[in-house]
Amino acid sequence: MKQNLLKIGTLFLFIGLLSACSSDDSKEPQLDATVNDLFQVQNASLQHKEFPTATSEASLEIMSMNTNVIPGGTSYATIQTSTPAQKIYVGAVDEAGYYELQAENDGGTELNQNFILKINQLNEEDNFTVRLAYLDINNQVSQTVFADLLVTNVGTGTLQVSLSFDNDKDIDLHLIEPDGEHIFYANMMSSNGGELDLDSNPGCYIDGINNENIFYPEDAELDAGTYSVYVDMYSNCDETIATNFVVSVYLDGVEITTSEVNPYSGNFPAGFPSNQGGSGIENDIAPILTFDITEDPARAASASKKVYQPKALTQSAKEKLEISNQR
Repeated sequence: MKQNLLKIGTLFLFIGLLSACSSDDSKEPQLDATVNDLFQVQNASLQHKEFPTATSEASLEIMSMNTNVIPGGTSYATIQTSTPAQKIYVGAVDEAGYYELQAENDGGTELNQNFILKINQLNEEDNFTVRLAYLDINNQVSQTVFADLLVTNVGTGTLQVSLSFDNDKDIDLHLIEPDGEHIFYANMMSSNGGELDLDSNPGCYIDGINNENIFYPEDAELDAGTYSVYVDMYSNCDETIATNFVVSVYLDGVEITTSEVNPYSGNFPAGFPSNQGGSGIENDIAPILTFDITEDPARAASASKKVYQPKALTQSAKEKLEISNQR
């Protein structure tokens, strides 16, 4: 009797071990994700798995995406599916892992959804390819579509304020420092070292980069106080289409808490008039967001006392300033 019980016990133990091995073998291996070396997706979760394989013939469309990006900047994307979706998958070719974003169908039969890529400040690639797919309500994975993104190198430094927009317009980024000094196309460098180092589509001379960037290098002085960010439709080069834009702010490599959501997304509707804003822009429009920087003894002790001279105006900046002064 004891021998029979022993045999039965051994059999159950053997079956249990087989079951455990089978369960372990069925688990998908966890990858060391590298896609986040390139970008993050706002409000999405990072998955340490292989990008899902297509199980259906359905496909999504990228309705619009700024395919020119900058380190520390953003890309605003609008996608659409032909069938209801549960999840959206966003990854990159040759990079492990992907981001999973909840779909927002709003009860409709199709998905039309926006999301924001947040480009890593430390991204050193000249270009990379984003891949996208979705999971439908029948748990089928769509075909993968691809978007090639080009990277324009800009300064990131201690403080970075960037703007991106999703079509070809002359949209300007302005930053007003606590002491009132104004960084914009006609004053591209402040006395504290803040610099507008990227001005896109000036005067509707389209370069297609669709990004602007202001940064303070590591040895620049950052005054304590309130900074105000403005986004101005200087010249609406095509009033028949709306324009989505995103502003992001980083301090010491971290997204800073601002008066609004950071990154902040907004929209210029179709037909929005050109403003041709200049040095008095704060009298014409409200700031997109404001943020406060407090006194930092460690930063102040290491900051250089070098005085920066404003850069000479480019021809396009001179033309903009002349138009603004005539208003």
